[in-house]
Amino acid sequence: MALRDTILYKSYEVFYQHGFHASGVDLLAKQAGTTKRTLYAHFGNKEGLIEAVLAYRHECFIGQLTNSLSNLNSQTTTTIAISYLEFLIQWTSSDNFYGCMFINACAEFASSEDIPHQIARDHKFKVRQLLLAQFKSLGTDNPQQKADSLFIFGEGIIVAAQTEQRDLDWDIHSVVSMLVGER
Repeated sequence: MALRDTILYKSYEVFYQHGFHASGVDLLAKQAGTTKRTLYAHFGNKEGLIEAVLAYRHECFIGQLTNSLSNLNSQTTTTIAISYLEFLIQWTSSDNFYGCMFINACAEFASSEDIPHQIARDHKFKVRQLLLAQFKSLGTDNPQQKADSLFIFGEGIIVAAQTEQRDLDWDIHSVVSMLVGER
């Protein structure tokens, strides 16, 4: 692995677990096995590293989601919705789940003018667009409404997991039926 990639990946782990503001450059460099000077040489400053980490996380998430949706035996509005929600459930149930890095970025960089906040907004928009494209490709009625409803419910799953609401009593099939109008 190239040094830049090592710094990026190790910084992703540190930021994800500890937050952006709580992770100092000394800790980031130490975790990557390098110096602050080398970190700065590759990313310019901490803000540049944060932007690169968010771009990396976006690529990983979209790639994993796209893979999950493309591996369906049959593509219907229902199977896409179930696959999306199961993808989120699997991720939010993993041992190394520390919330959504993009929601966390919006919390730490609250101003819509902050670059991390803008990157988070763009990431969430692209997830919505991916769901919309899936529904449009099937000729689904009201694809925008269905994609947005599914997205909003998915965000609820993420926040519920992030706030440790593990005792929720809900049924994925009932929710999908309600969201997409298919049985």
